[in-house]
Amino acid sequence: MSFLVKLEHIVQQDKIDFLASIMDYIVIIKHSYLNYSMNENNQLADEQDIRLVIPLFLLRKLKEHALTSGLYPISLGQYSRNNNYQISQRSNEQYCLIYCQVGQGKLHYKNKSRMVHRGDLVLIPPHQQFNYQGHNNNGVYWINFTGKLADDFAERLLMKMDDGLAHVGIQSNIIADFDYLLDLGSRGYTATNVIHAVHLLQQALSFLALQLRASAFNKASNFDLEAIENLMRNNLHQELNLDVLAHYSQLSKFHFAKKFKDLTDTSPIQHFINLKIQHACFQLDNSEDTIKSIAESIGYNDPYYFSRLFKKVVGMSPKQYRDSRHHQ
Repeated sequence: MSFLVKLEHIVQQDKIDFLASIMDYIVIIKHSYLNYSMNENNQLADEQDIRLVIPLFLLRKLKEHALTSGLYPISLGQYSRNNNYQISQRSNEQYCLIYCQVGQGKLHYKNKSRMVHRGDLVLIPPHQQFNYQGHNNNGVYWINFTGKLADDFAERLLMKMDDGLAHVGIQSNIIADFDYLLDLGSRGYTATNVIHAVHLLQQALSFLALQLRASAFNKASNFDLEAIENLMRNNLHQELNLDVLAHYSQLSKFHFAKKFKDLTDTSPIQHFINLKIQHACFQLDNSEDTIKSIAESIGYNDPYYFSRLFKKVVGMSPKQYRDSRHHQ
């Protein structure tokens, strides 16, 4: 039978006095630091509930240390699919992220209720009330995080979510990252362990943002970025203008350029140039071909123009780049 644990907290401007406002209310069935594992379906194998609350002394260090102050966890855990549980908050200073691993739950947020399915991601900003109810066969990872860069990391996720909810699918690397973070308590709170765990959290959030962006783009369009990049790579020896690329994608030049930049943060022509220069760097590192022949191999008959373009992209001339390979 579940019981309610209320975690009192006080957050001052310059220091954390207690638990740095983790979650106002968490219903916990049971928690354990016993070993647990995943089966072939990425489901909980031994049905253990796990909760890790970062100790106060460590929170103070995380808040101040240059390598961790940007983003760090306050508390995190895993609820198994055999138990009914509830996660809620009334007012807190941290972001709450929930990753549905198996089954489904119900999210009550912003005066509406929505079902959360396997592979869905929930992200709730600070000072927002919500309630998440897990039912039988619903297993989730959850984590509360904060830091000077928390808003920036969260924005990359929230901009592609529907009021804090989106589907990212079951990502084995994200599951592995969460498992590693949950194992922090047993590995010990050494500086090396903690710094690595914090950077792993940053990596996980960045990857989830990347997945959401790609997923949202694919839903809105049949735009095939991989096919376009393959077209570019297969034609590095010649020029591909915007007309050709847009025609290949069966879009107008305006819509093609806009969609491409939305997904890559660069224009299609600049991306094509970057691929050419990347190939030239490889040739400069791994062959003794002349700069003129390398330029011609990627469609530039004027070696002086190629050198100027190369320097603009890389920051040094092709000759300087080649000479620098033995002087790292």
